[in-house]
Amino acid sequence: MELRERLVKEMEILQKLDSRREREFTPSLGESIEREILNRELRELEADILADPGALESQLVRVKRREPR
Repeated sequence: MELRERLVKEMEILQKLDSRREREFTPSLGESIEREILNRELRELEADILADPGALESQLVRVKRREPR
């Protein structure tokens, strides 16, 4: 699935979650799904920027992350 198709599909999922939250008065409904979608897209964006930072290069700061135990 190409990037645009994936983003459109994920946006539809997030909109459906929002609608259902409002209907059922359950603000936390689907939080784990929402978090997974957002984290996946942020990880991919980060990888793309680090692979080719372009104009952002002077503003990037490398952060050492702890290795999982």
